[in-house]
Amino acid sequence: MKHLLALLILLLPLTVQAADLKSKNDIRNLSKSIMKKVASGETVEGLKLLKPYFTIPSSEFQVMMEQYTLQAPAIKQRFGETVGVELIGEKEVGESLMMIHYIQKFENTVMSWKFYFYKPKNNWVVPTFFTDDKLQEVFR
Repeated sequence: MKHLLALLILLLPLTVQAADLKSKNDIRNLSKSIMKKVASGETVEGLKLLKPYFTIPSSEFQVMMEQYTLQAPAIKQRFGETVGVELIGEKEVGESLMMIHYIQKFENTVMSWKFYFYKPKNNWVVPTFFTDDKLQEVFR
């Protein structure tokens, strides 16, 4: 069963053809879809929605997913259950950069999620995103 699951994960990029991120509304919809999954406890599934637009190699993305899976129990123990998500804001810098900021609300604290988007030509890509529990950073 493990081998079948691994094979399906490896073949996923070949079987799923994602639409391009052509507009800022596409970016907003993608971010909202990711955070909806996060709110329902499906963080890995939410992050997989980001994969077609991420500019890092698939191997690095897989390592990132594995690291999250290892950290998830500690996050749950320390932060408690997820009780929702909230859009904090978005920021644009010029015509080619955009950041969308959410918080994941837990029983004991919050986690900040920042998605960064870059438009080199016609479509938007995701060069990076960050999550952390530094509440003070939300106010800067």
